[in-house]
Amino acid sequence: MTTNETFAQEYINLWNTIDDNQREEAVKTLYAADAVFYATQPDGKGMQAAGHEAIVGNIKTVNERDIQGKGVSNQLVSSAANHDVVKISWQMVTPDGTSVMNGASVLMCDEAGKIVKDYIFIG
Repeated sequence: MTTNETFAQEYINLWNTIDDNQREEAVKTLYAADAVFYATQPDGKGMQAAGHEAIVGNIKTVNERDIQGKGVSNQLVSSAANHDVVKISWQMVTPDGTSVMNGASVLMCDEAGKIVKDYIFIG
């Protein structure tokens, strides 16, 4: 895999991990300390999480609700990078491979390659 594909897969793996310590370490590896995450909740309300602790908490909530609670997993569909921006297309699939959600993450990275802004788009 290329560096971009490796980064994209590490990002996807973060959303799939059920281990709290691994999740926290992955956030520290992938995100800058002052990173901000933006998404739309299932109820349609926008949300944001700023900093490692809040981002870890949000990913844990999504993981418990969707991954552990429904048995689905996130899969990388494609990724592309343009300077300091990475776009990752992903899908959530059931164990039999049925897609239950599609989306994209647009990540703005700093000079060190860490995520400073993470925008999630569903659909």
